[in-house]
Amino acid sequence: MIMRVLSIAGMAGCLCWAVAQAQDLVQTPGSDTEQVEKYTQFALQNPGDVQRGNQIFENNRQVACNNCHVVDGIEKSGPNLAGIADKYPPAELIKHILDPNLFIQPGYETVTILTRSGDILTGRVRLSTRFEMRLLMADGKLKSIKREEIEDIKSSMISMMPTNLVATLSLSEFSDLVAYLGTLHRANQSAWQGQGKRVDVTRAAKKISLQAIHSIDQKFENPVWVGGLPGHPGQLIVLEHQAGCAIRLDLNQQPPEKSVFLDLSDEITFSPNQGLMCLAFHPDYVNNRRYFVKYEVKRSGGEVFTTVNERLAAENLLVDSGKPSRELLEQHQPAFNHNGGCLAFGPDGLLYIAFGDGGPQKDPPGFSQNPRVFHGSMLRIDVNRREKDLPYGIPPDNPFLSNKDPLIKRETWAIGFREPWRFSFDSLTGDLWLGDVGQNEFEEVCLVKPGENHGWNVYEGFTHFSDEYRRVNEIYTDPLLAYPRSMGVSVTGGFVYRANKASPYYGAYIFGDYESRKIWALRQEAGQLVSLREIGSAEEHIAAFGLDSDGQILMVGYEGTIFRLGL
Repeated sequence: MIMRVLSIAGMAGCLCWAVAQAQDLVQTPGSDTEQVEKYTQFALQNPGDVQRGNQIFENNRQVACNNCHVVDGIEKSGPNLAGIADKYPPAELIKHILDPNLFIQPGYETVTILTRSGDILTGRVRLSTRFEMRLLMADGKLKSIKREEIEDIKSSMISMMPTNLVATLSLSEFSDLVAYLGTLHRANQSAWQGQGKRVDVTRAAKKISLQAIHSIDQKFENPVWVGGLPGHPGQLIVLEHQAGCAIRLDLNQQPPEKSVFLDLSDEITFSPNQGLMCLAFHPDYVNNRRYFVKYEVKRSGGEVFTTVNERLAAENLLVDSGKPSRELLEQHQPAFNHNGGCLAFGPDGLLYIAFGDGGPQKDPPGFSQNPRVFHGSMLRIDVNRREKDLPYGIPPDNPFLSNKDPLIKRETWAIGFREPWRFSFDSLTGDLWLGDVGQNEFEEVCLVKPGENHGWNVYEGFTHFSDEYRRVNEIYTDPLLAYPRSMGVSVTGGFVYRANKASPYYGAYIFGDYESRKIWALRQEAGQLVSLREIGSAEEHIAAFGLDSDGQILMVGYEGTIFRLGL
């Protein structure tokens, strides 16, 4: 509640704000189901006219596609549509057009701001800092709002794209529009292992199997992480992204039994890209009961922070103790995406934490090239000791400690990442593998070493992106692999498979793509890519991979299913 006397306009604004919040709790109704099915089948069975579709895209004022989207040129309030035909086959493309709320690309969420004067502003975040936010409105105009003027901020799951196309276009017009969008392929269809070095992507003669480890009626709520529970073979912990719960799944029982390990629903804040992100058990968890979680919290003025907290399990190790968290560190999140989701213990017993550039798109403040902030960085801390001014220790061999700039974060281990959603360590070699989600053209798989700068936003993949934050004499580390949007649009980092030496996939890095749902096996020697093979595809969007207590690789489907990979 706003504790002040409101003008008539301000009072109306707050009422609208309450309505907007309530609307976000339900799905906005789309067009009539029968009409949607009718338009879908017509477009699939009747190839439209590409030229007429182009005219509809460019000139139809009711549809107004080009008000928000471009194919080439300066981006508007919606994403650039170049390569949309690579991203979606016809049936999925139609589904996304008719139900734009089905999936909103990260960084293009609608954000609603309530100002202290009662005004309500809705648009897409173009720039966000501790001092101001700039919204790109639906009409293409920029609106700047000072942080001190903001009462609250809300990320909406409702697209600015209209949901009533079946009432606006005839069947043939809709088919023409779909035909035009189906021609928007990217010219680049090759994966790369270096400047000018293409990757031959082969396909396995027989795809690997993906077996659900639980029944359909035991699905999880938007899971994003899975891992074995130390000390209890056959038991897993699964994180539910927006519910804010860690669920224990006991596979020793038939059917498997689910119970709550940790409930943070009263603490976390969530949006399509924020919530409960990751969990890491201390290497000595079976003795000290310590584990660590990463999630988002909302503070006054609508500001969101990513926090990393330590928690203590009960003596039986099967559930959280209920004792308060111990906060280790936090990072303000200026936008609603690119928070970086992962934390994990390395073979050195130290805790590694990944942060994204903070969004919204293109890293306008250059955070990923700024080691004075956590954004766009991999951190490395010692949770087994404390320094006088910190609740943890700084490892003495952290690579940025020797820098003379006193403002550089001493926790930093590597920089130059955009959205390092998932990373892992090879249990045999200790190599750190990371999947970094791309901007416009490429997804990256990286091998990360201390002190490296992985290039964003000076580079995307192996290609030049911007010189705005380039530093003289800076050395940039190339990814091991960069693959184009024709293969996928959101890399999900995985694991090097070490469970069975007799497997043909032993020693291969298994990873996938959230949107295309493809799964690959990658091999490297001495930091050089040797082979890349497509080995399978998933039924659900690939949110994460994990390991059970035997080292077998699991896959997390964001629609709720945990699968075991047949490697």
